Amino acid sequence: MTLILVCHLMNGTSIGYLSNMKKLTCCFLWLLFACSSFAQQHGQPYQFVQLVLNDSDTLSAELMADLLNQSGSKDGLYHWRNRLLFYGKEEEAIAFYEQSKIRFPKAEVMLVREPFYVFDRTRCTDGKENSRKRDHLILSANLVADRAKQQSYLDYHRRQFDEWPEVSAGFCRAAFQQVLLFKAGRQLLLVIDIPEGANFEELNKRTVENNPRVDEWNRLMSTYQEGLPGTKVGEVWVRFEATNVEW
Repeated sequence: MTLILVCHLMNGTSIGYLSNMKKLTCCFLWLLFACSSFAQQHGQPYQFVQLVLNDSDTLSAELMADLLNQSGSKDGLYHWRNRLLFYGKEEEAIAFYEQSKIRFPKAEVMLVREPFYVFDRTRCTDGKENSRKRDHLILSANLVADRAKQQSYLDYHRRQFDEWPEVSAGFCRAAFQQVLLFKAGRQLLLVIDIPEGANFEELNKRTVENNPRVDEWNRLMSTYQEGLPGTKVGEVWVRFEATNVEW
């Protein structure tokens, strides 16, 4: 309504250059409206909250359920060893973060807001639509302590779509719906969305089928990565398992 009214009022102007200004303003307002509608349809961006628990911290199913209840979410919890992850919408993540700081004053609690790398199906040309129902796979590793190498890793990912297009082509072939990389200090948090119920191991094999550049990319990236504290010798990426809480 507002958009139509503004454009209508401007139509009453007959002064030369204002005609173009009128068109530009209408287009700008339409763009704002479209972007707002897109954001509403696709929801808030997802964020992470990570808790690194101490030996003295006690984590029960009841406490986890209460944390979820306080955040307004019914799921989104993942764990690996002494680390608990919440992955959810911005409002939920902030609420979970605030509650976690209260419930676990001695734990390391961090909010990880924005990914530095984003792949989605808009980069695919196979004509396949997005899957509305998805499973989130969450993996984590550390970057090596060398700051120059950390920056190089980020730079490679910034240029990947232009210089290593075979990687995203592999993601498309594997039916990955979205791939996000977050960074918290040296820690990497990798989110891979796949169609609900699909087998990740089988899909992941497709990324390298007749695609040696993906193997080359993986070998190169491995020189910048190492395992989290607590991993086995030679182990780098670990998978966080979903934690089901009934409440």
